Amino acid sequence: MSLPRLLFVGHGFHQKTGSSGFLLELLREHFAVTVVWDDSWKPGGAALNAATLNAHGADLILFFQSLPKRAVLRRLRCRRLFWAPMRDGIRLAPGPWRRLRPSGLRLISFCREAHDYCTAAGFESQALQYWPTPLDDAPAIVDEPLRLFFWMRRGTPGWPTLKALLGDARPERIVLRTVADPGETLALPSAAERAEYRIEQVPDWLEKADYLRLLGSCNTFMAPRLLEGIGLSFLDAMALGQAVIAPDRATMNEYFRDGENGWLYDPDAPQPLDFSKLRAIREQARRDVAAGRARWLAGLPGLISYLDDGRPNAASWSWRLSRLLLGH
Repeated sequence: MSLPRLLFVGHGFHQKTGSSGFLLELLREHFAVTVVWDDSWKPGGAALNAATLNAHGADLILFFQSLPKRAVLRRLRCRRLFWAPMRDGIRLAPGPWRRLRPSGLRLISFCREAHDYCTAAGFESQALQYWPTPLDDAPAIVDEPLRLFFWMRRGTPGWPTLKALLGDARPERIVLRTVADPGETLALPSAAERAEYRIEQVPDWLEKADYLRLLGSCNTFMAPRLLEGIGLSFLDAMALGQAVIAPDRATMNEYFRDGENGWLYDPDAPQPLDFSKLRAIREQARRDVAAGRARWLAGLPGLISYLDDGRPNAASWSWRLSRLLLGH
């Protein structure tokens, strides 16, 4: 028996970061997966179009972060359309959702805040919380000096915020990965601050293995953005047994309990953190990763059933009529 044909439409930047790899690996166990990358975010990049998507003859289409315009959605022959929006890429405002609702698009929500908003707006949504595989051969967590890793990215809290959170603390080492996202400039520490705080700047893109080695040389991780779609960067750090500093925003505040398995701070008014509980926080974070991974695995059959139940999108009569007028 042949597998259902699933067309996975992902954000083109994920080709470089591998951010959608965990989901693609799962989907390939249950579907015949074809991948199309959306490069419309690049200068001069082509936008998604219906002809390209229709050419694959998919039984279902899953848009991961990227979503084409409504005019393109109306022209799709496939009647089983799913979207996994990322919290950092959507607005919780009624207008866009009201215009999209007639499509009957079914959602996969990796953020509880987004899930609650979308269901209240009338969308069908499957709520998920991803957890990575804990490091099998992780060394025992012991008392040790603070060594902090911070990848400065788009929407990042920035060096002034980290400096405020440190207060009087002077880590043994700070690694600042200063690879800016396209079109972005970063506010970097001065030469005097680099010396005072023992800062090592890493301005080059790293392969995943090299990145993980550098990350593993630290024991504390600062979440790089104020909002996250899933939060793979801080989840990778947790899986390595690190403590995480994160803004009190989604999805970070759906994973962390302040002072227990990480630190949450107010990005509008950052205050010095108490690093005296570093060891206890790392130990609790490791336990949470193991428990979270078990929950993720237990919930996977529900996700596959949600995708493969054969139901077409419950589009409104006006949406269906517009498709008929377009000849589909």
